[in-house]
Amino acid sequence: MNKSSMEKRNFYNLSVITKRIQHYLQPAIGKSVWVKAEISSGRERGGSFYCNLVETDTTGRILAKINCTIWSRDLLRIRKNFQDQNIELKLDDGTSVGFQCSVQYNPQYGLSLKVEDADPAFALGELELKKREILNRLAKEGLFEKNKQLFVPMLPQRIGLITSKGSAAYNDFIETLHNSSYGFQIILFDSNMQGNQTENSILQALDTLEKLSVELIIIIRGGGSKTDLYSLDNEKIARKIADYRLPVWTGIGHEIDTSVLDYVSNKFFKTPTAVSEELVAKFVEMDRHLNEAKNRFQSTWNYRLIKEKTLVDNAKTGILSGTRKFLDTLKISLKNYANQLSVEVNSRLSSEIKKVSISKSIITSLPINIISRQKDHLNNHRVRFNIDRFQKRISNEQKNTNHQKDQLTRLFNIWVNNFNRDIGYFKLRFNKANILSRIKNERMNIRTKKVTLKAYDPKTSLKRGFSLVYNKKGKLLKSITEISRNETITTELNDGKLTSTIEKIEEKKNGRS
Repeated sequence: MNKSSMEKRNFYNLSVITKRIQHYLQPAIGKSVWVKAEISSGRERGGSFYCNLVETDTTGRILAKINCTIWSRDLLRIRKNFQDQNIELKLDDGTSVGFQCSVQYNPQYGLSLKVEDADPAFALGELELKKREILNRLAKEGLFEKNKQLFVPMLPQRIGLITSKGSAAYNDFIETLHNSSYGFQIILFDSNMQGNQTENSILQALDTLEKLSVELIIIIRGGGSKTDLYSLDNEKIARKIADYRLPVWTGIGHEIDTSVLDYVSNKFFKTPTAVSEELVAKFVEMDRHLNEAKNRFQSTWNYRLIKEKTLVDNAKTGILSGTRKFLDTLKISLKNYANQLSVEVNSRLSSEIKKVSISKSIITSLPINIISRQKDHLNNHRVRFNIDRFQKRISNEQKNTNHQKDQLTRLFNIWVNNFNRDIGYFKLRFNKANILSRIKNERMNIRTKKVTLKAYDPKTSLKRGFSLVYNKKGKLLKSITEISRNETITTELNDGKLTSTIEKIEEKKNGRS
């Protein structure tokens, strides 16, 4: 480049250029316009807030960017305006904002926007839109019902609590449980419940408590501004709860709205106190059920005890009365039998004594009659026999007579001994002590048979809960083959009868119906 070409160029001071720019921008400087953008590189210093406002496309590429400043006086006014509407002014990086800005240009600092006001409805709308997008994604994936399907113990005692220690929510929750006097065991994980650290803090708490032997996880937070509570409208936390292996209850201080976490939790409550009251109510309800069951059992037991005692007393009276009557009847019968036996024995003895007397008389007179007959015979045949022969015959007859007499005497003694033995046997058999012992044994046998008969009595089985089924002819049914469909049957219970019609018959196969 030669010197002649350098001489042809006109160089301007930078201030001239900036003044020319300021001149062109002068119609726009100071005019207010509402701007929609995202905050980037935000920082608060000396009470004022400095950042860049950016606009990005769907891929995240920056389409526009400009410096922005909120001076301290305006920042205080805007924050108060948000607080009056119960909304927190969020100026975090990536937050969408709706600012009323005026164009500013300074030759030293360049082009910028000065924030004069902010729209609370815009901030709230952006948060609600984000929340709605999260809920739509969770609903499409079916994550609302997963944690609701987990079993919650009837009386949960080991509870994992995620909240900020010392907060009003924590104090209200613990105080309600403490006042209930039930033995709850609380494992607290102190977490951030608002701000940028909320997500990491709660996710870490869920990971830690999942490894412990707790029965229920509870996440609670007290009331606050809507933007404070939007920290819990977190998609990562919601997905963690949906896939969690333990049931999760939430008690986030939304009186009107519902948090994203409420949608995916097993059960949600409006306030932390409502969560603790639900826990206490489970134990109170169980106490009530136990007391009612105890009273019902005691009442039923007393009723059955009185009823069974009455039955036992009646049975005892019946047994004593029946046994007494039976023994009296048996005693009279045995007495009559003993009298009849005594008469028969005495009659038999008298008859036998007469027979013995007759036999004795016969035995005594028989030898004399034989001798007399022989003597007569000898006298009649004296001539025919000589004296020696006759004497010899007499001697032989006397020997025979003596032998027959000894034989008859021996037989008589044997018969008398046998008769005396029979008499002794009858005396022993009909001994009074033996008869009383026999009566006692018969009484015991009668009692045993009565108990057995009562046990096998169908009425006793009916009282124990069994039933008897009869067909229409009154025949007792023992098998399903004895009955057919549409046939009428009668079922006899302890306190009445039922009449029903057979609709279905199922036969057992291989021991199963």
